[in-house]
Amino acid sequence: MRAIILSGGWGTRLRPLTCTIPKTLIPVGNTPIIERQMLNLKEAGIKEIVLAVSVMGEYLKNYFGDGHNLGLKISYTNEQSPMGTGGALKLAEPLLKDDNFIFLNGDVVFNFQFTKLIKSHQNYKGIGTIASKVVDDPSRYGVIIENKETHQIESFLEKEQYNPPPNERKPMPINAGAYVLEPKIFSYIKPRKKISLEREIFPKLVKEKQLYHFPIPGIWKDIGTPSALLEGNILLMEDILKTKGDEKENLVDESADIHPSVKINPPITVGKNTVIKRDCTIGPNAIIGDNVLIEKSCNIRDALLYQEVYVSKDSTIERAIISDNCLLRKNTLLQGNQNQLVILASYVRVNNDLQLIAPKDRPITVCHHEVVKESQK
Repeated sequence: MRAIILSGGWGTRLRPLTCTIPKTLIPVGNTPIIERQMLNLKEAGIKEIVLAVSVMGEYLKNYFGDGHNLGLKISYTNEQSPMGTGGALKLAEPLLKDDNFIFLNGDVVFNFQFTKLIKSHQNYKGIGTIASKVVDDPSRYGVIIENKETHQIESFLEKEQYNPPPNERKPMPINAGAYVLEPKIFSYIKPRKKISLEREIFPKLVKEKQLYHFPIPGIWKDIGTPSALLEGNILLMEDILKTKGDEKENLVDESADIHPSVKINPPITVGKNTVIKRDCTIGPNAIIGDNVLIEKSCNIRDALLYQEVYVSKDSTIERAIISDNCLLRKNTLLQGNQNQLVILASYVRVNNDLQLIAPKDRPITVCHHEVVKESQK
């Protein structure tokens, strides 16, 4: 069995983070989100994966190569212009036409066993099985209407169609962005056309009673926005700690050097070769990457710091995302709020004694390689 992962798209809602890296290579829990998906697939026995790339495809090819470092065989398709999910899948037909396969959106965080999804698809005997997730408020996504006894999908309601009164809203299953499909799916997709699987092909399968869904357990998060990216990192960290089966409260790499005076408020994640000096307060919900240096008397919580970040002394970071190779000079304050974040793209420098405080109605974003010379509030 093979798999295909969609890794195209500009990731515009994640800018400026995606100005220098495709969104599927953005780290979640210090590992690129698409690499986490690949490792989950590998656990299910899937060793051959197709990456459907377009924008910044060379970054993925340079990072993964042929996949041998992960013990996988990776092939690539190259989407020259936007083809939709169906068109992107059609390009991969020569690589997938011989057997059923898994189809994934490359920007979704989940942590479930693909073997259960595959087994359910085999039992249903349809052309497709959608992994679904029951959410408390499905109005942002649209919903799946099902036969509760058979899990056969009877219809889809797009988010603009699902609008019950607030007091009548209830948890409903939504499309979680992972499918098992039979090769017959290719006969429904016209070549060289921009086609959406979800809006054009799946409704045809519903009419033919050939589409089912499987409710997945565990966490699920679409990381399409910076706030969702931060939340997805926190959810994954909590889930990993929960499923480890020991009493650890944090995910700290053995090579990290944390001064004994540092106060840790769980949960936190600290990557390889990271140094945290004395009198810092870290956490809760701080995810710190590899080779990060945090000088003395810093406070960091509810934040993502990617690899090679340098945080000078007496600095505070809260509700922020700091991309790789950023430099924060001494006594800087980066402070978002519940609705808006402070976001630094790669190679940003923030000068001494500056404050970046996000207002309630918009984030503060700094593009890559910029030098911040004035406070923003």
